[in-house]
Amino acid sequence: MLKRAFSLALLSAIATTSFASSASAVIDCDRTPDAPLCSGEPRPKPKPRPNPQPAPTPIKNYPAAIQFILKRSDLIEQTIDTVWREFGKGVAAQKIKDELNGKRVGKGMRIKDVNVNLRDITVKEVTPGPASNQISVKLVIPNNNENFHVSLTALPDPSFRVFHSLTLNLILTIDNSNEPIKINQLKVQITDADIKGSNLVGSVIKAFGDFFTGGSFSRGLESRINQDINLTRQLSGVIKSAIDRLPIPR
Repeated sequence: MLKRAFSLALLSAIATTSFASSASAVIDCDRTPDAPLCSGEPRPKPKPRPNPQPAPTPIKNYPAAIQFILKRSDLIEQTIDTVWREFGKGVAAQKIKDELNGKRVGKGMRIKDVNVNLRDITVKEVTPGPASNQISVKLVIPNNNENFHVSLTALPDPSFRVFHSLTLNLILTIDNSNEPIKINQLKVQITDADIKGSNLVGSVIKAFGDFFTGGSFSRGLESRINQDINLTRQLSGVIKSAIDRLPIPR
């Protein structure tokens, strides 16, 4: 009897302990309603690890790469055409406005009401050099013009129009770094500046056109455009993207 009573007591103690342990493992949803098992939402899945992109293969065979790109120079020309129409033309036009509006061109004479009209690229030349791992690109944009007024004391404000060409010179450099193709240089030149008065008073005081034909106009605009880092970065990015798609010999 004593042995039987001891066994029953032991079984009862084990059952009580197991129940208490199970009860303690149950989540109290009243206290933690946001727990996954209470809300019925599945447990969040672990995020997959990103696959690292391999670094581009460095270009070591410069002569072969240069010749390959020169044979596909039409791709560079088309890319630059697109950038000029969609981005570069607007940037250059704003730079011209910023340079001319309010500019003092003589005693009591300031430029105002500038309207810029830039044309499309008509000449595109892609040639090797100057270094063995470089390509030169020359772009010519002729027949650009700006119409504007000049404020004068005690006289009607005369109207003028200045005509000129824009020449853009790019140098693409190919090396064995992590950025194998980049624009090493972007230089803008303004040439063939010519000014005309568009009414009688404008023609009479046309002498102030020395500002435009004497070099001050060209130097100011060239400085503004050449210092535009965004234009260089935009051109470099799209040209690099276009060339990167080609199977360039490395």
